[in-house]
Amino acid sequence: MNTTNPFGKKGWTPDRINDLRGKTFVITGTTSGTGFEAARILLSKNAQVVMLNRNPQKASDTTAQLKKILGNRIDVINITMDLGVQASVKKAATEVLEKSRPH
Repeated sequence: MNTTNPFGKKGWTPDRINDLRGKTFVITGTTSGTGFEAARILLSKNAQVVMLNRNPQKASDTTAQLKKILGNRIDVINITMDLGVQASVKKAATEVLEKSRPH
């Protein structure tokens, strides 16, 4: 059994993430919990984050909270999507491609 930590002696922490300028991440459920924390960490590393959430008001409130924490220059896009509605998922996928920066 291999017990070697692939992340080194200090393990993995967000501090070990380099600058993510030019990278885009799409995250669902960013209004709370791990989705919020992932968005916060990635935005703090200069990534573009596309947030997919059901509730546009909560998404807007989350963006305001992230701007309060990280500053107004964060690169965040809100797209409304309900994973339980196939038409909503298709529409959101189109919006992600239209609104996120080119690769």
